[in-house]
Amino acid sequence: MTPSTGPGGAHRYVLLGLASGAPPWMPTVDLRLADLGTGHEFLPCAGIADLLNRLASGRPFSALLVDHRTVGLDRELISRARTAACPVLVVGGDVERWTGLGAAAVVQSDLDPTEFARTLERQARPIGRIDRLEFGGPTRTTGDRWTGRLVAITGPGGTGASTIARSLAFGLAEDPRLRGSVTLVDACLEADQALLHGVDDAPMTLQEATQAHRGGLPGAEELDRFLVAPAGLSYRLLPGIRRRRDWPTIGGSSLRVTLANLCRHNLITVVDVDPDVDLAPDEQPTGPSTPGEPAQVVCDLADLVVVVGRTGTRSGRKGAAALGRTIANLLEAGLPDDRLLPLCLTDTPDRVRRSDRRRSKASVSNHVEDAEGTVLLPDPGPDPEPAYGTHLARLLLRHLDRLPDRIDMGGLIPVAPGSLGTSSEADDEDRS
Repeated sequence: MTPSTGPGGAHRYVLLGLASGAPPWMPTVDLRLADLGTGHEFLPCAGIADLLNRLASGRPFSALLVDHRTVGLDRELISRARTAACPVLVVGGDVERWTGLGAAAVVQSDLDPTEFARTLERQARPIGRIDRLEFGGPTRTTGDRWTGRLVAITGPGGTGASTIARSLAFGLAEDPRLRGSVTLVDACLEADQALLHGVDDAPMTLQEATQAHRGGLPGAEELDRFLVAPAGLSYRLLPGIRRRRDWPTIGGSSLRVTLANLCRHNLITVVDVDPDVDLAPDEQPTGPSTPGEPAQVVCDLADLVVVVGRTGTRSGRKGAAALGRTIANLLEAGLPDDRLLPLCLTDTPDRVRRSDRRRSKASVSNHVEDAEGTVLLPDPGPDPEPAYGTHLARLLLRHLDRLPDRIDMGGLIPVAPGSLGTSSEADDEDRS
């Protein structure tokens, strides 16, 4: 107990409680708080819905005490509490498991007075004697650990983004420097990578992989169970959800950890994802999920986001406009422009002639602010040649070499809506 939280101190503890049933430790909390002085509060929640309502109210809380046997206690719930700046203290259970899922600490169910006071002092957030509303919480820095790269491929419907993602994965896997350590993930709501790869009825999909990360962190061997090795290809595939209505199963922190874990075991992870990014306001850190949440998570983590568009007769009048609109939406959502690469496919079947390049650039410049940064490539058709993927991979690797990593596996750094990242001084020097 510190002087600031002791009797007459300037701060106090306001603890939330959650359990299935009535565990014996619940009544003990009030006794332990009484030993620390006056003014401390313990507020048991009637259930998870009640807990989430309290966290979303904006009122500050010191910590959440939750019984390890609570139904629904997983990585998602712990993440929601942490997002609201409320550390989670699990009462009972395995220390390694719960801290691995994001809990601040695990305390014994007898709530030893000395241990309890020491845990609150180290982990809980003291609250001022006069309550005030406080939204969100500070971003925590974390240690460094190696991780592979993540490239997101997106674009308006009908532009061929999924085909580009497949071709890119092929080209990267054929690069001897990457030793075939490449995985393609289908995070689209209308997932069709399994169909494009001729994979029928995949036993495991992104849904099962994400669910596995709700309650733990699968190792390399366990992670391999979710991946498919398409015939004749050097990379592996994680198929997407089977039905669009299953999108709530692949959102939130579990998807974030799933992708980070894949990056930990692969040199490059390519993610095929929709362009519809939804970012919740700062004042709603625990708000409900939306169908755009998977795209938000992917863009938060991506080292590079490739936006595929079309120009020419096949795209009609809306080709360049759709590309520009998608880019504008991503920038407005907070994606830094140095991590965004427009890729425009033209009608020319073999190579982009100089006259076609000028016309395409002119068309794109009417809708894309940084038209000079747009890459123009011929449309590869529904089944790109191997050489196309090789060329695309070399192009992407050059861009990746100029960018710092986005993922820190020492602990995923939360990104505030509207500020997904900023360019580094080194990047500024490269561009100059």
